[in-house]
Amino acid sequence: MLFAASIRRHGWPKITLVMLDWLAVTLAAIATIMLHYFSGIDEYDTRHSMGEYILRVAILYASFPVLILIFRQHLLYKQKIYSTGVMQFAQLSRALLINALLLIAVLFFVRQDWILHSRANLLLFTFISLVLLSLFRIVLFRKLLLPAIAGIEVRRILLVGMSTEARELLAQSIAGKTRPFEIVAIVDRHGEFPMNDGGVVTMNVMPLLKEFVPANNIHEVVVAENDLPYEDVVRLISEARETGVPIHLLSDHFKVVQERVTKNTSEFLNVKASPISHGLHGFYANYLKQVIDLMAASVAIVILSPFLGVIALLIKLGSNGPLFFHTEVVGQNGKSFRWYKFRTMYWGKKDEAHRDHVSEHIRLGTRPTGKLEHDPRVTPIGGWLRKHSLDELPQLWNVVNGNMSLVGPRPCLPYEFEQYATWHKERFAVRPGMTGLWQVSGRSSVSFNDMVILDLYYIHNISPWLDWAIVLRTIGVVLTGRGGG
Repeated sequence: MLFAASIRRHGWPKITLVMLDWLAVTLAAIATIMLHYFSGIDEYDTRHSMGEYILRVAILYASFPVLILIFRQHLLYKQKIYSTGVMQFAQLSRALLINALLLIAVLFFVRQDWILHSRANLLLFTFISLVLLSLFRIVLFRKLLLPAIAGIEVRRILLVGMSTEARELLAQSIAGKTRPFEIVAIVDRHGEFPMNDGGVVTMNVMPLLKEFVPANNIHEVVVAENDLPYEDVVRLISEARETGVPIHLLSDHFKVVQERVTKNTSEFLNVKASPISHGLHGFYANYLKQVIDLMAASVAIVILSPFLGVIALLIKLGSNGPLFFHTEVVGQNGKSFRWYKFRTMYWGKKDEAHRDHVSEHIRLGTRPTGKLEHDPRVTPIGGWLRKHSLDELPQLWNVVNGNMSLVGPRPCLPYEFEQYATWHKERFAVRPGMTGLWQVSGRSSVSFNDMVILDLYYIHNISPWLDWAIVLRTIGVVLTGRGGG
């Protein structure tokens, strides 16, 4: 049943590619063992046991899950890449080089004798993997298997809206250029597309996905309606998640995601789209993420403790008042918890101006969410801490306590929560985080609505890879102070 669900969600081409990649890497590991064993490279010969050689190659073969993530990052499971030859080879070469560099970094921490005898193995393994992966993907898969697989099951798409991008996608579908994709139904609220033209079912109202999707064998949903209310877009995402059908977002509502996060990762030729992968209910989101948070936050507190002590001293020398600022904030499922930060303001100052500033951003929705400029309440050291987000470090205790995650939507104050629209509150479906997509995507230059959209995108695409990418980008933000203040 799990395999059938994977096929429905990803399609036969991607499932087949993963299997071929596993076979290619397995054969590359076996070939590396045999060539190294019988060639005598590194002053070795057949007097050493086969088991010893297998052990030396095992760490290379164990990198396959990481290699899959690297392939995914390089779009090697996207139709616009795997249906090409030259571009696919270039991306394979780059991905294998990155994997080799990661392996070198890992081997650096392994015993010296392992490093000495693994260099030739790494070179052989990487080269043979490139040859076999290229052979399997470009020759076997693209020339022989893909036409047969595409004939078995074309990805049937429900298109919502008739924006410029939607028309481009529809034109490609009608011309047969988007195989294995085909638009079979359109929701056209404004009657711009001829009814039942070209065999495409046209509707002027949005159907209930949990009924329409199984009844019409829909594999994917594409939302390309620019004037659809935010509430309806969020409802579509939720319905798609409940139905188990992937959803791609082309509308202007998600332009911030397309420009700052997904960029060119769309499945479709010449059309940018933000894919939703339903990460909210996965094993990582529900279980593993919290374990990683606890371990990472505990280690960070120990490592950063001298630095935290220096910050504490600077705060005390800079102004009178307590070391920490703490208040009640709203977190997962609307529940309140006590939130900690380093104090960055003069003690006893009122916050009416800040409340009015935040309320206006929530009400308008489209204005950049920058903080108050030249806020007289902020101390000199507090301004520097805010610029580099160092005032957030005490929240590591919130992570250890289980109230927060390292990565997730930002919590909000109770008076902010009271002003939220219903669709805004969807961002509290997961534990709030110390950092998130909004913080690393230009925070001060992003509007309130776009901040919520970034949070919703993250919630529905939670994965170890996305979390790690956000953490790396956060390090850059902290070092440069870009967007802070």
